[in-house]
Amino acid sequence: MSKVIEILSSLTVPSLTEHIGYQKAQALADCGIQVTSENLAQALYLEKGLGVFKSKSLRAELLANLGVDKLKEIYGHNESFSSLVVSETSFSWGNNKKTKNFLENIGIEDVDLSPSEAKLKIDSVSPSSPLHGYQDWLRKKIVSFMRADEERRAIVHMPTGAGKTRTSLEAVCDYLRQSIEKDVTIVWLAHSQELCQQSLESFERLWSRLGTTKVNMYGLWGGAELPKSKFEGFNFIVISFQTAYSFITSNRDENFSKSQEISRKCKLIIVDEAHQSVAPTYQTAIEGLSSFHTKILGLTATPGRHHIGGDEADTKKLSDFYENRKLSISDGNGEYLENPIEYLTNLGVLARVQRFQIQTNSDLKLSQSELLSMQKFMDIPDSVLKRLGEDAQRTNLVATQALKLAVEMNYQTIIFAPSKENSILLAILLKMRGCEAESVTSEMMASDRQQAIEKFKNGEIQVLTNFGVLTTGFDSPNIKAVIIARPTLSVVLYSQMVGRGLRGPAMGGESECIIVDVVDNITNMPTADQAFTYFDDQFN
Repeated sequence: MSKVIEILSSLTVPSLTEHIGYQKAQALADCGIQVTSENLAQALYLEKGLGVFKSKSLRAELLANLGVDKLKEIYGHNESFSSLVVSETSFSWGNNKKTKNFLENIGIEDVDLSPSEAKLKIDSVSPSSPLHGYQDWLRKKIVSFMRADEERRAIVHMPTGAGKTRTSLEAVCDYLRQSIEKDVTIVWLAHSQELCQQSLESFERLWSRLGTTKVNMYGLWGGAELPKSKFEGFNFIVISFQTAYSFITSNRDENFSKSQEISRKCKLIIVDEAHQSVAPTYQTAIEGLSSFHTKILGLTATPGRHHIGGDEADTKKLSDFYENRKLSISDGNGEYLENPIEYLTNLGVLARVQRFQIQTNSDLKLSQSELLSMQKFMDIPDSVLKRLGEDAQRTNLVATQALKLAVEMNYQTIIFAPSKENSILLAILLKMRGCEAESVTSEMMASDRQQAIEKFKNGEIQVLTNFGVLTTGFDSPNIKAVIIARPTLSVVLYSQMVGRGLRGPAMGGESECIIVDVVDNITNMPTADQAFTYFDDQFN
């Protein structure tokens, strides 16, 4: 929003440096960006969006810039200048009258500050794009599992981009249509707002074509309160793990009793990104919303938890949790597939991957504690990620590669950065070098993050950078290049990053995708097809 940047630019360089942080300002200078009020304002907005105005000190500086006469004209107060500034900035930022008044008074109007939580309930839907053959066979396996009295748990294994949400929801629709029970509640658990929203909208679209009766739909995440409903009739509830956990462990009798009511009536729980199921908080949520008669179906592209060379105990624990039962894709005739990735690529479901490496000169010396951390947790320590992100030469190298892909080749590109700060810095560098780019981080306001994602999907920006946000729940078929500049030894995390660019033409995506591995980042990670079958032995 150019108006916000214009307003922020009215602050001095020292003031903006204090708000953005000396290290970030220095990082810009190290990368050749002139430290001016306009550049710092742009960097601050790219990092925080409208959330920049959460700072009371920044709000006070902006009001002070208006001058005493202008302030008295706006607010009509007779108090002193300093008292006026304090009184008009001492409010809690949010979707309230004080916040909106402040924004309007500094020149920003028509801003949507409402939270992006969903509490969706529809009265009814009325009853056809067919599934691919491999999806239909897996749908049949899922339906068979749902009907089998002796089978309580199973995990569905499909590559990212192969349509596991659509396939499993088709099975859910079958289950609801064929149910002879009066009350049926199905719970869909996911760990992010994006995944929750995607699942709720997908079910609504499908049931509007396939449904035979009314289904009550509920979206519960982002601090949503449990509804007063008694969950009678058919119910489809999408709930985040965090929200479910808070209900189950709540000290409020109302929340706990309501979660128990869901548990008593829940016939089926679908666990998205099921490789996280045995983490303590996640397992508590799953067990707390289920009872002895509840079936549990997990969905994942990577049915494992251990890293390359790591202890297999956690993956075995996951396998045991799902009764060592895995439902995998077959070909269009229901036959076993030796190489599912190759099969799906030949169908055009997945894009053909071209892999390249770029060499950096990063020469990190790991401390003894970092070595011990890597040995213990089998992944790159945060301190190492941070130092990689602070390497100006490495950052410029990644930015140059992104410019080549996004500007010269016109490829929609996403970058997985080694740190939040580096993600923001990369977006700033690209934008200041003529490439439309934005960074998304977990600390952004949900509305700002969603706006950036939508702009990328619509082609308004060419590069989207991130750290720890876009690995799941993000689906943009127009991606043609993925730069992996975030070190990891995790097969799960690596395959999730690669998977963002794998959607092929048969699924509305691209025929080819370029994967760029930063050489200091990837050492012995498997290829996409190897990553898909990496955990197979644990389910045999």
